Amino acid sequence: MRKERRRQPAEIEQSYRSLIENIKDYAIFMLDKKGKVVSWDQGGVRLFGYKRDEIIGKKFSVLFTKEDIKKGVPDSDLKKAVAEYRHLDERQYVRKDKTQFWSSGVLTSTRDKKGIHQGFSKIMRDVTEQTDLHRTAVHNSNHDFLTGLPNRSFFEEKLIESILWTKTANILAVLYMDFNNFKRTNDEMGHRFGDLVLIEIAHRLSGHIRISDVAARFGGDEFVILVKQLQSKEDAKRFARKILKGFDAPIFIGKKSIQTSLSIGVALYPDDAKKPGDLLRLADTALYQAKKLGGNQYQFYSDSARVR
Repeated sequence: MRKERRRQPAEIEQSYRSLIENIKDYAIFMLDKKGKVVSWDQGGVRLFGYKRDEIIGKKFSVLFTKEDIKKGVPDSDLKKAVAEYRHLDERQYVRKDKTQFWSSGVLTSTRDKKGIHQGFSKIMRDVTEQTDLHRTAVHNSNHDFLTGLPNRSFFEEKLIESILWTKTANILAVLYMDFNNFKRTNDEMGHRFGDLVLIEIAHRLSGHIRISDVAARFGGDEFVILVKQLQSKEDAKRFARKILKGFDAPIFIGKKSIQTSLSIGVALYPDDAKKPGDLLRLADTALYQAKKLGGNQYQFYSDSARVR
């Protein structure tokens, strides 16, 4: 009876080790106090590609990206685990073949009965697919499905941020625009053709703005550009002329071509308004005036207000 009791802990430990060895969806391994790998399971082999004899004795920093190693992330994780008993993370790691993948995991400080730190245990799981799906979902919620440009919600967020960060000496310009005769093209050539025209319009707009600017599609043939870090109204005029000139050449869709032009309404921060919603509304008002005057031109809100 006593012999059976003595055997139980050993049998339980063996069963536990067998269980760990057969878990392949997670990498579960142990580190010593200095962060060197002292155990390695089949999940680690599958996840990282290292066999047991290739990784035992090496610092677990070999699993990190060069950027994270340079920042001291491996040592920082160890220190956090010791201080907080456990440390959660989600970041990119590096396999033996140098490919990178996203993993979530927990690094735990292992301690003896007296609570003295003895080393670490690390449990990791590949979450690349979930991370990619999340990023795709976030991108789709902020961007127009057809053109790939930011949508209205994303644009308004950027407009708010830009107003908060604009220095006193600079101004912002909001260019509200639509394309003349697009509805007729859409009706005569079909919606699929119209979609291709919108994609080409978005491509041209993107090619005429700076990295710091934001071009967005609000719907239909309505597009808006946020132009940052301008010094004067003259800068905004030059930018508007550049956008108009960008559509002098016809748009080719397959063997067919259409000549399009656009109307632009411009509102300036802080000259015309200081609130995001007001800037958009005034730019839209100026756009209406530009269309009323025949299109293929730009109008500033301050100028269009005097015309009315």
